[in-house]
Amino acid sequence: MVMPEPLPTTDNSSTVLAVCGAPPLHKKTTENGVPLLKKGALNLYVNMPCPLKVVTKMAISEFADQYNASHEIKLYSPMLHDGNSKGIESELKAAQTEDELPEVLIASGLHTVLSKNFRERFIDTGIYTGITTPEALKIMPESFQKLVTEHNIGILGIGYWSIVLDLSTNPEESYPQRWRDLVEPRFRDLVTVHGYNGKASIATLLMLLKEQLGSGAATDFARNIRNVWHFAEILKRLDSSEARRTPFNLLPNAATVQMPSHKQAAILEFEDGPVLAPMLLFVKTSKIEECQPVVDFFHSDIMRHALKRGDFYLAEDVNWKEPYSFPSWEYLLHNDYEDLTAMLDTELKKGLRADVFQS
Repeated sequence: MVMPEPLPTTDNSSTVLAVCGAPPLHKKTTENGVPLLKKGALNLYVNMPCPLKVVTKMAISEFADQYNASHEIKLYSPMLHDGNSKGIESELKAAQTEDELPEVLIASGLHTVLSKNFRERFIDTGIYTGITTPEALKIMPESFQKLVTEHNIGILGIGYWSIVLDLSTNPEESYPQRWRDLVEPRFRDLVTVHGYNGKASIATLLMLLKEQLGSGAATDFARNIRNVWHFAEILKRLDSSEARRTPFNLLPNAATVQMPSHKQAAILEFEDGPVLAPMLLFVKTSKIEECQPVVDFFHSDIMRHALKRGDFYLAEDVNWKEPYSFPSWEYLLHNDYEDLTAMLDTELKKGLRADVFQS
């Protein structure tokens, strides 16, 4: 039997698929024209999961101030100016030459770096070098070692997605034991997933289900989804009087660690482990020496502690012997990530309720 694991807590009381966004850190609009690059600077682009943006921005900002005080060539990152992530990602994907790329690229989403054009143009050619520490490489499973050594993908860290069980709902159905169980009809209208601005952020799980179960898996799973709510809304409505709350709630662990301690909730331990959320790191091959201080910072204890606040771990700190779920890298690298997400978007929409995005 799959038993719930106590939930980590804090003591505070158009397309469907998308990478999670986040509100700006202050009232400045995100549509402020902040560019991807600044000419003459050492450019750093960071895409962080929304629950981690505040804490990592603070750490990166402090590092940037220290770096810029002692270096003639200044460090620039659109993250520090609340740049509009959608517009900046579009600028990154449109790049044709090395000069249009940031010197350091950190991606918590795979949608750009694993898109066919970007990967073939900049990663397969070696314009970017994927950075993985030797300590991490030694302890990784073979599939990840092969990814690093044969496909030039750099693994900075790992986060997780899990199912949070709302214990206040007293579900009659037995708990799912594996991710693929969530596709079964018995879980109709019993699942809520994290999303933002009317979009669901569950591409990795859908790819996993598609690889395991075939083309109908995304549609079958969609029929079981009652709500697509932002993680903050899900956390608020767990263990509440909300009539539409569901027993099973798919969330990034970066969000579940923000759960108030009084909530009746627990993380389900699946036989096949949580779904991984890799964080990738690339550096321009021609600028590796100049970028070493930035790379060192992202492997420092400062970032280690910042990431842990969102249940993210540097790759060398991951217990790779624990079970985990993720689409096979062969499946991901032999397909265009954009084509996959577009296909899954179509399949998902076929099964979603008309009111799934209503709050």
